[in-house]
Amino acid sequence: MEITTYDSIPDLIAGLPGNQSIHLECNQEVREELFEYMREHRSPRDTAFINLQDKGYERLTVSEYISLFHGIFGETRSVDAVLEDFHLYGIRRRKMKDLKPGEFMKTQIARVSMQDAELYYLEEPLANLDEEAMGSVIKWIEERWEAGAQFVTANSSLRYALLMPGTAFYVEDSRFWEVERDEEEETKGEEELEILKIPAKSGNSTLLFEPRDIDYVESMNKCNYLSVRGTLYQTQQPMYELEEVLKKAGFFRCHRSYLVNIQKVERAL
Repeated sequence: MEITTYDSIPDLIAGLPGNQSIHLECNQEVREELFEYMREHRSPRDTAFINLQDKGYERLTVSEYISLFHGIFGETRSVDAVLEDFHLYGIRRRKMKDLKPGEFMKTQIARVSMQDAELYYLEEPLANLDEEAMGSVIKWIEERWEAGAQFVTANSSLRYALLMPGTAFYVEDSRFWEVERDEEEETKGEEELEILKIPAKSGNSTLLFEPRDIDYVESMNKCNYLSVRGTLYQTQQPMYELEEVLKKAGFFRCHRSYLVNIQKVERAL
């Protein structure tokens, strides 16, 4: 299958077909460039934005904040219904400045959910969310996408990009690469797919990486790490288990401390 790549953010966005969405795994620098491009080229009348630098109205409570935009956007749901949809009712009296990162993101998602936009630009929409909140956000994105809206999201994790409906991309060698989706792999059962994913830690979160996204596995200081596009993620699986699982995905143990993805080596050559 031919892999779609783009040389720049304008090319990537220009390649966005009707009713299609882009979910990009990228670093902070690319995310900031993407936001500037979207702000310059999209009208605020038909585009909703969540930017990590926007801290909202910090002195308002969550309920007051949602009520403010409820009136601005002419939302037909009640304020309480919006709060319930995104699991915010229990923190409705808390001030915006006192919210934890996941709570703040849920509040921002609730805000843009009341805006009938043609396109939604969201930064880290799934980061720091628990499983229940993540499910609610993905459900809302799916509903808006099915209704004809488009999404452009910037994510620090490829896993988050792959969870949302649309096309996932990652940045490598200053190019934007579409994530390959193996049709045969997509038809496998959920249990089998889970076996082919390697868990690793990122802060307090556990991420699941597909073997094709791992460059190599390194063992150092009695710990094992997955290298994914230049970032190391610690995994609790011992090297012998990783070798047994990953050899089926084209990995070779070239050293007692290294498992290398042969496909990545071939691409580099």
